[in-house]
Amino acid sequence: MPEHREGTPEKFRVLESFLWHDFADGTPDWLVWNQRLWPEVPEAEVATSGETALQLHRALRSLQAHNNGIDSGAPDEAAALLNQLIATHGVRPAVGAEGQVALTTAAQGNPAARLLVLALQAMQLGVWRRFKVCRDATCGASYFDASKAAVKAWCSMDTCGSRNKMRRYRTRRLQEGT
Repeated sequence: MPEHREGTPEKFRVLESFLWHDFADGTPDWLVWNQRLWPEVPEAEVATSGETALQLHRALRSLQAHNNGIDSGAPDEAAALLNQLIATHGVRPAVGAEGQVALTTAAQGNPAARLLVLALQAMQLGVWRRFKVCRDATCGASYFDASKAAVKAWCSMDTCGSRNKMRRYRTRRLQEGT
């Protein structure tokens, strides 16, 4: 499945990429991902934000799974961690001259804080519910559900959806004895 899919709002493509990446190697993966997306951020800033970014990633992935009806363990714990990160990074609303409200962070140069603000903006705009984790337990890919009703269960109907439907069909056939 590709990292970016049609329908993801341009503003949230970095967030989509962050959620899609698995960061299996921890901080080294975070450094590589950051260099690819934000090469202008000093490596020292990226390195010091690594652990925070990985915590943010785990919390957001838990909430994504919850968005797709998957028991993700503890959405309350994920929300508590997000609230802690909001406080740590000084995320707050700021009012512009024309009366618009935007979220800002005291740690503007910190890539993890930038991602936190993006996730909060997605939540604030009602877009967050479209960020999901594939319901196929063998996949677990992150995706943005751009369908009109936001009811997609799988990252791709061609692979995960087809595989799951065929599995259910075969199970029914066995139960029917045909």
